Amino acid sequence: MVSFAINAPEKLSRVFSEWVMYEGARSGATTHTATALKEGQAVCYNADYGTATTADGRRFNRVELPNTVHAQFFAGVSAREIPAGSTPQLIEIYNPGSVCNIYVAVSTILNRGLLTFDVTSGVAGQFIREGMPGAGSATPQQTTTYVATAQLCLALLQVGLPSGGIELVELAGGSAFVAMVGGTTQCTGYSAATDATETIVDGLIPSLRKKIVVKGTAIDGGGAIVLTIENSDGIMLDGTALATLTYTNAAIGAGSTIEWKDGAWHHIQGAGWAEA
Repeated sequence: MVSFAINAPEKLSRVFSEWVMYEGARSGATTHTATALKEGQAVCYNADYGTATTADGRRFNRVELPNTVHAQFFAGVSAREIPAGSTPQLIEIYNPGSVCNIYVAVSTILNRGLLTFDVTSGVAGQFIREGMPGAGSATPQQTTTYVATAQLCLALLQVGLPSGGIELVELAGGSAFVAMVGGTTQCTGYSAATDATETIVDGLIPSLRKKIVVKGTAIDGGGAIVLTIENSDGIMLDGTALATLTYTNAAIGAGSTIEWKDGAWHHIQGAGWAEA
């Protein structure tokens, strides 16, 4: 039976902890670098550990820094700072549902906003931008001021569907770009009359969500983000067939969210995107 009674100093936060093997950053398909870890930095389970045809419990007791492969498998945040090492290390992490420190590079306000772990830009595993709600996102429980150095902020780690983390992608007109599977892809804009294109492949698991949003720089000059749904078997907001989502001259903040369910991508939220 789990007890939620206060059995520690009153000011100690409520946490759900787990001890796991920390592998560091992935530098190849199976190669890891035993990088240092900050307190409050996010880690993800190494969910494809070992041989796919062999049952291996280590897939959910080994963790690594977030990457585009494992962003859907958020494990928690480091309970304390961990120095770099030459081999995997046994560390304590705080799981979703915990009230604990997270490693932030942005100013925060108590009980306001949402921060999601970063996957590819800046420092992987820090919390700096707003992605989707769910496991891997956090609500600040402390007001802090960011100056030039990332810091700790008390936060509530959300539970629920995987947020999938957040990545930053620089778009270029006339070029294809690659968005990670699931999670949030924040795109910087460009000024050109040609399109930035991406094919959204079939989802892997039910309730997988994918969000595309324009941040930092708008798209102007007549260019557009064009998302093609693999096999053209998506579902529009009105329930009819969906093959592409297009946004021309996308303003900052323009975004769209799709969800994988019943074997198809369903367009569940978006403004200004042309469905076809």
